[in-house]
Amino acid sequence: MRAFPPMLLPALALAASITATPPAPPTHGLTVRPFGPTADLFIPGTRPHFLDHASRVGPPFKRGEAAKVIDTFEMVFLARTRPVRVRVVTQVAGGSLNERFEKHLSEMFKAADRDGDGTLNKYECELVFSKTEFRSMLAGGYAFRGQSGALPSLEVIDRDDDGTVTFEEFAEYYTSELGKLTQARPSYSRPNGNDQFTPELFARLDANKDGKLTEVELKEGEKILIPLDTDEDETVSGAELLANPLKPARLGTAGTGMMDGMMGGGMSGPSARQPDDVQMHPTALPGTVVQSVIKRYDDNGDYDLSAGEIALDEATFKKLDANKDGKLSATELEAWRTGEPDAVVTLVVGDTQAGCKATAKVLGRGVESPAQTTTDRVVLRVDKQTLDFAAVPAPDYARTRANPYGYLFPADKKFLTEKDLVGPQYQFLRVAFDPADFDGDGKLTREEFDRYFALQQKTSLLGLTVTHAVQVPNLFQLLDGNGDGRLGVKELRTAYARLQPLEPTGGKELTRGILQPSVMVRVGNTLYGGADTAIYTAQGAAPGYGSTAGPPTAGPVWFAKMDRNGDGDVSRGEFLGNKAEFDKLDANRDGLVSLDEAEAFEAKARPKK
Repeated sequence: MRAFPPMLLPALALAASITATPPAPPTHGLTVRPFGPTADLFIPGTRPHFLDHASRVGPPFKRGEAAKVIDTFEMVFLARTRPVRVRVVTQVAGGSLNERFEKHLSEMFKAADRDGDGTLNKYECELVFSKTEFRSMLAGGYAFRGQSGALPSLEVIDRDDDGTVTFEEFAEYYTSELGKLTQARPSYSRPNGNDQFTPELFARLDANKDGKLTEVELKEGEKILIPLDTDEDETVSGAELLANPLKPARLGTAGTGMMDGMMGGGMSGPSARQPDDVQMHPTALPGTVVQSVIKRYDDNGDYDLSAGEIALDEATFKKLDANKDGKLSATELEAWRTGEPDAVVTLVVGDTQAGCKATAKVLGRGVESPAQTTTDRVVLRVDKQTLDFAAVPAPDYARTRANPYGYLFPADKKFLTEKDLVGPQYQFLRVAFDPADFDGDGKLTREEFDRYFALQQKTSLLGLTVTHAVQVPNLFQLLDGNGDGRLGVKELRTAYARLQPLEPTGGKELTRGILQPSVMVRVGNTLYGGADTAIYTAQGAAPGYGSTAGPPTAGPVWFAKMDRNGDGDVSRGEFLGNKAEFDKLDANRDGLVSLDEAEAFEAKARPKK
């Protein structure tokens, strides 16, 4: 037998005694299984991880100013006559993105802290989701132990080398992943550009067949289009409009949103120059934006922009023109790039559509006052073009609450032990056993199994995507004020007032010029591509085929129940009372009871205190 130097014998004896009977970590009353070997060999002269931390060198680790999730994006839209800057602020219902991320990190930390002592030991660190697993969950996948690269270790997460991991160290481990929680990108969806709706609407509404729509012709729209309603919901969908078309369908230019032809004239609409028309950058605009602006609006090629080339309002142009030469150079445009935006739009993503909010504040003179179409959607107008912003919930949100692997847990078992997992059919459960055994008692219950995957699903819902697209809308989409894919009575009655400001000639008759490229921005959970799906639907894979709007979320209960088609008004056909009662509510005698009229009636009828 090899002899050891006398000086090492005491250390070896200590190591042997520790290996034989290592002290257990504190349990705080819980029966905690060891999550790995019960002891470690260690180099003489150092202390094993499970001993006290009296030998710690230096102060405990503290995060500096916590890294922030990117929640603000700067958008530039190169509109027809001038660039427009919009600051897009993203939030989630109930708090900021940072608050939600910190709260979820705390939940993940507690899930790994099996002995409940507020720190993670070496074996508990093996239960921490790796960064690779974290990214997989953000993309809607699931984490499977041993199949996602190397697992985290104490040595990797423990920043101050004291043998334990605090929440501060745990949160710091995921700091590098903050940039993956939010992203901005163009829409990947490209709808079919064969626009059958504009020719069909012109064929029905353009009484004198001159290719223009007058105020009188649009006012007749209610009488002409509502009779096409076949499902008796008092609205006209895209399917109903095209069920018996007057105008035969013609092939258009797929993917561009170009017009097929107006009244057989073969006139095509303006194309959208996607994706250069819109740029979306996190936190700040880069200097290259100035070059994009000059390239777009510099008609004479002198690398300066005159007032005739860039249609900024006079006050803004003079403020930027530092040398007063009547032109804006790249250097002078830097003040525009770094200054205040033209508008600030705040989009709040909720779990449901009712929980989503969109608001806008106009700061510049070139942007008209925002139009609040619905609580989750707001529209800005700039020189006859629109910028449409909305927040959307995650599609199939309810489905994410179910454990997709729940069927693997035996229905006749209240809990499983490792002895039950015999045979290849239990391989998945063997992999998930230790991570899902939250109380460490060696028994995996169905509740623990579901909780483990619910934690991963919550991680998937952390990601947000700001998706943008430029499209040329069809006439149906412009008439459809609330974007529900149906034309209601009030939308047809107000059509001329809403569309006339979009006429680029300023004339009283509406031409195809109202169909200018517009911007669509949707913010939603990255999971399942919710924002991209909303863009695709709004662009019109089949334009005008929208989902039925839900009942109103405001106003009296009776109003919400009677408004069966969800168009925001109660018609005489929807009203359950008699004509005299309806007339009392219909203050303006337009044949509809609006939300304002319903609330005004309730306020008047309410007893005074």
